[in-house]
Amino acid sequence: MDKNLCSITLDTSRQLVRVVAKGELYREDGEEIITQALSTAAEHGYNVFCDVRKTEVKVTLADWFDMPRTLKIFRNEKTRLINTAVLISRGKQEEDYKFYETVSHNLGRHVKIFFTEKEALAWLSGNK
Repeated sequence: MDKNLCSITLDTSRQLVRVVAKGELYREDGEEIITQALSTAAEHGYNVFCDVRKTEVKVTLADWFDMPRTLKIFRNEKTRLINTAVLISRGKQEEDYKFYETVSHNLGRHVKIFFTEKEALAWLSGNK
């Protein structure tokens, strides 16, 4: 993954792992980002805030369905407790992200899609 496409930092004041991604992201990029963010969050006992408003995700519907089932990091029990807020823009990929949210929810994961940073951060602070 190109480091210019994504930054993963600790927001200690909010106890969050903050992910900001931009550009075209493929399945491999998403898997790397998810793995790094969840590993860091589990290590610190934090939740994850992921801003993908400036991305164009190049992932098939089958990949959206498959990733939460097959990605190794999801087998870690510590990651089950992590809440992940995903900040997106309204538009063409909105349905794909909502599908991922539903698939994740059905697997017992705490992933929620938001359109404003304020709502995402409020949800994360109330779900510690």
